[in-house]
Amino acid sequence: MSRTLAIEIATKTMTVINPANRGLRMADLLEKHGFKRVQEPELDVFGDQARLVSWLRDTFKAS
Repeated sequence: MSRTLAIEIATKTMTVINPANRGLRMADLLEKHGFKRVQEPELDVFGDQARLVSWLRDTFKAS
């Protein structure tokens, strides 16, 4: 996953007020961009955009 796409997904995910619901938003965005669902990160990752970007890039790095 490119850095730009990871930032876009993280930014849109962070707009959800309730951190517990951010995983649903992230899953929808990932599917929209052709990525398969994976296990969500720990809830505290959804509280920090930089950590979420890092998690996305690590989880979806090119093989």
